[in-house]
Amino acid sequence: MSCLLKIRAMREDMSLIERKLADFILENTHLLRDYSSQQLADAIGVSQSSVVKFSQKLGYRGYPDLKFAVNEAVVSASNQTRTQASHPRRSVPLPRLLPSYATGTMR
Repeated sequence: MSCLLKIRAMREDMSLIERKLADFILENTHLLRDYSSQQLADAIGVSQSSVVKFSQKLGYRGYPDLKFAVNEAVVSASNQTRTQASHPRRSVPLPRLLPSYATGTMR
Protein backbone atom coordinates (compact mmCIF):
# COMPACT_ATOMS: atom_id res chain seq x y z
CA MET A 1 0.00 0.00 0.00
CA SER A 2 1.30 3.45 -0.89
CA CYS A 3 2.37 5.48 2.14
CA LEU A 4 -0.05 8.25 1.08
CA LEU A 5 -2.93 5.77 1.03
CA LYS A 6 -1.81 4.47 4.41
CA ILE A 7 -1.84 8.01 5.84
CA ARG A 8 -5.36 8.60 4.48
CA ALA A 9 -6.58 5.27 5.84
CA MET A 10 -5.16 5.86 9.33
CA ARG A 11 -6.06 9.56 9.56
CA GLU A 12 -9.33 9.15 11.46
CA ASP A 13 -7.57 7.26 14.26
CA MET A 14 -4.81 9.85 14.69
CA SER A 15 -4.30 12.42 17.41
CA LEU A 16 -4.63 16.12 16.62
CA ILE A 17 -0.86 16.53 16.12
CA GLU A 18 -0.71 13.43 13.92
CA ARG A 19 -3.60 14.76 11.82
CA LYS A 20 -1.78 18.06 11.37
CA LEU A 21 1.24 16.14 10.13
CA ALA A 22 -0.89 13.89 7.91
CA ASP A 23 -2.77 16.82 6.37
CA PHE A 24 0.42 18.77 5.70
CA ILE A 25 2.10 15.78 4.08
CA LEU A 26 -0.94 14.94 1.94
CA GLU A 27 -1.34 18.54 0.79
CA ASN A 28 2.38 19.29 0.31
CA THR A 29 3.96 16.07 -0.90
CA HIS A 30 6.14 18.03 -3.34
CA LEU A 31 7.73 19.99 -0.47
CA LEU A 32 8.54 17.05 1.75
CA ARG A 33 11.50 15.95 -0.36
CA ASP A 34 13.43 19.06 0.65
CA TYR A 35 12.30 19.27 4.29
CA SER A 36 14.28 17.96 7.24
CA SER A 37 12.28 16.66 10.18
CA GLN A 38 12.99 19.93 11.99
CA GLN A 39 11.79 22.02 9.04
CA LEU A 40 8.60 19.95 8.83
CA ALA A 41 8.06 20.33 12.57
CA ASP A 42 8.59 24.10 12.36
CA ALA A 43 6.23 24.44 9.38
CA ILE A 44 3.42 22.75 11.29
CA GLY A 45 4.21 23.92 14.78
CA VAL A 46 4.97 20.58 16.38
CA SER A 47 8.10 19.06 17.90
CA GLN A 48 10.69 17.18 15.90
CA SER A 49 10.06 14.11 18.05
CA SER A 50 6.38 14.23 16.96
CA VAL A 51 7.53 13.97 13.35
CA VAL A 52 9.71 10.96 14.16
CA LYS A 53 6.98 9.26 16.21
CA PHE A 54 4.46 9.88 13.41
CA SER A 55 6.83 8.22 10.95
CA GLN A 56 7.24 5.25 13.26
CA LYS A 57 3.49 4.95 13.79
CA LEU A 58 3.17 4.52 10.03
CA GLY A 59 5.67 1.66 10.17
CA TYR A 60 8.86 3.44 9.14
CA ARG A 61 12.12 3.42 11.10
CA GLY A 62 12.14 7.20 11.11
CA TYR A 63 11.46 10.35 9.15
CA PRO A 64 14.03 9.71 6.37
CA ASP A 65 12.26 6.46 5.49
CA LEU A 66 8.86 8.18 5.46
CA LYS A 67 10.25 10.98 3.30
CA PHE A 68 11.66 8.44 0.86
CA ALA A 69 8.35 6.54 0.71
CA VAL A 70 6.38 9.75 0.07
CA ASN A 71 8.78 10.71 -2.71
CA GLU A 72 8.45 7.24 -4.27
CA ALA A 73 4.66 7.54 -4.16
CA VAL A 74 4.81 10.94 -5.88
CA VAL A 75 7.15 9.64 -8.60
CA SER A 76 4.98 6.57 -9.12
CA ALA A 77 1.81 8.66 -9.41
CA SER A 78 3.56 11.03 -11.81
CA ASN A 79 4.70 8.13 -13.99
CA GLN A 80 1.20 6.67 -14.04
CA THR A 81 -0.25 10.01 -15.11
CA ARG A 82 2.30 10.31 -17.92
CA THR A 83 1.62 6.76 -19.10
CA GLN A 84 -2.11 7.33 -19.17
CA ALA A 85 -1.68 10.62 -21.04
CA SER A 86 0.54 9.05 -23.69
CA HIS A 87 -1.69 5.99 -24.08
CA PRO A 88 -5.29 7.16 -23.83
CA ARG A 89 -7.92 4.48 -23.72
CA ARG A 90 -9.38 3.85 -27.10
CA SER A 91 -12.91 2.77 -27.61
CA VAL A 92 -13.15 -0.65 -29.15
CA PRO A 93 -15.75 -0.86 -31.91
CA LEU A 94 -18.40 -3.47 -31.44
CA PRO A 95 -18.16 -6.33 -33.92
CA ARG A 96 -20.48 -6.07 -36.86
CA LEU A 97 -23.41 -8.38 -36.87
CA LEU A 98 -23.17 -11.25 -39.27
CA PRO A 99 -25.39 -10.85 -42.33
CA SER A 100 -27.04 -14.20 -41.53
CA TYR A 101 -28.13 -12.85 -38.14
CA ALA A 102 -29.58 -9.71 -39.71
CA THR A 103 -31.60 -11.69 -42.22
CA GLY A 104 -32.82 -14.17 -39.64
CA THR A 105 -31.15 -17.19 -41.24
CA MET A 106 -29.04 -17.96 -38.22
CA ARG A 107 -29.47 -21.40 -36.65
